[in-house]
Amino acid sequence: MIRTEENTEITAILSDMSTQKVAILESLLAEKNSNILDLTSKIISLEKELTWFKEQFKLAQQRKFGRSSETSPYVQMEIVFNEAGCSQPVPEKEEVETIHYTRKKTKSRGRRLDTSKLPREQQIHDLTEEEKICSCGCQLKKIGEDISEQIERIPEHVKVIEHIRPKYACPSCETIQSAPKPECPLPKCMATAGFIADVIIKKYEHHLPLYRQSKILLQDGLDIPDNTLGNWVMGAAEALDPLKEVAQQQFSTIRILQADETPVKVLKPDKQGYLWAYHSCEPSNRFIFVEFSLTRSGENVNRRLKDYKGLLQTDGYSGYNEQKRKAEITHFGCWDHARRKFVDVIKINGNNKAGKAGEMLEIINQLYEVEREARDKSFIERKHIRQEKSKRLIELIYSKVTKINAPLQSALGKAVQYLLNQWPYLSNYIDYGEIEISNCWIENQIRPFALGRKNWLFVGNEESANKSALLYSLIQTCKLNQINPRSYLRYVLNQVHKMRRKEIDPETLLPQFIDKSLLGE
Repeated sequence: MIRTEENTEITAILSDMSTQKVAILESLLAEKNSNILDLTSKIISLEKELTWFKEQFKLAQQRKFGRSSETSPYVQMEIVFNEAGCSQPVPEKEEVETIHYTRKKTKSRGRRLDTSKLPREQQIHDLTEEEKICSCGCQLKKIGEDISEQIERIPEHVKVIEHIRPKYACPSCETIQSAPKPECPLPKCMATAGFIADVIIKKYEHHLPLYRQSKILLQDGLDIPDNTLGNWVMGAAEALDPLKEVAQQQFSTIRILQADETPVKVLKPDKQGYLWAYHSCEPSNRFIFVEFSLTRSGENVNRRLKDYKGLLQTDGYSGYNEQKRKAEITHFGCWDHARRKFVDVIKINGNNKAGKAGEMLEIINQLYEVEREARDKSFIERKHIRQEKSKRLIELIYSKVTKINAPLQSALGKAVQYLLNQWPYLSNYIDYGEIEISNCWIENQIRPFALGRKNWLFVGNEESANKSALLYSLIQTCKLNQINPRSYLRYVLNQVHKMRRKEIDPETLLPQFIDKSLLGE
């Protein structure tokens, strides 16, 4: 009996020990499973991160070493329209018999330059009187002429204009009189309006930094330090400031506008600023207005467009969100930005157009085909063409993009997400013939600044950036309105004193309103 009780006690102890071991083993197993889950999650996260870095590396390689144009062959799709609005495979070409033959190759003359607008100087190369007598003794008779052309370039030359004012004295009242001195655009400045305009054009249109211009002038025998040239440029912008004021007032008179921004390095303070550009697409009042800000905050747009009412087209930057919420503004997106993201996916995937990105790009390209057809049409005709052809393409794009299931951090996922986020603003252009399919017009107006930035690298301070923005505005507006910027600046710089004395309305001197006959073109 005693022996049985001992066995029972021992069994109970062993059972307790076994339960403890099982609990310990279960705890260890749970901890191991938790670690495995953590490691698995970390591996998945690292794989996604690695995929992202690979995509960025391939895209950076393409941007650095590949063709930058979006019209390169690997992003151009064969397009065939059908009644349902979707693309169809391009039918294979029928086999044809090729017949070979030979012929004499004509000599290529190359492209002939158009010299019709250049001044001409004639040099006659005639025979001597002795050579005009034939070896047989007869006098040669003129039967025609052979004319060939050469183009000569005369280097720029600098000259000094002496303004001589004779002085006259009255012997009786002892007074002295002379003709008034011509007004200079800038006080105590020896440069003419034409010289200052030339410096401005070379810097802001031809992207030639002032120190290089100084070296070129030195070769012509004129030593002008680059800081002196800089003072001329900034002084000219300050004198033209009344034009900036009336240009700002134009925002309340227009109803079709595009906006964009681009970064610029500022030396003092040492930070990145932004140039905000606005393009009025109003046919009767086309202009470019550029202004500088030290931030990319949407407050810059809100302040500038506080009185604007009409149609506004931008990219997907969140700084324009306040304008999107305004009842008096109809907002439009940019298909170039949406298209570009699918182009990036194709580049990352080794120019493979067979995937989802290629399929989306093919349909988007069809939208641009419709735009090419409607390019020279009136606003009403363009709206009708878009309703007839683009609307079904828009619906097809939406139906396909909503079915794409791609990781959000992947290039394809970002392209899809951008398209869906911007869809209300991307799709409504078909109801407005006056709106473009993309924001490329304003991007093209910013491009000269981006090119110049590669040469001069930075702006000195906020004040000089604002003055540069005004000069960019005037030059780009001149080009929009088919005006020679140099002729325009030369003329308006000679009018600055009249503007100061209120003898002339600055609005009449804006490039979009000025009487072109005054410019002497």
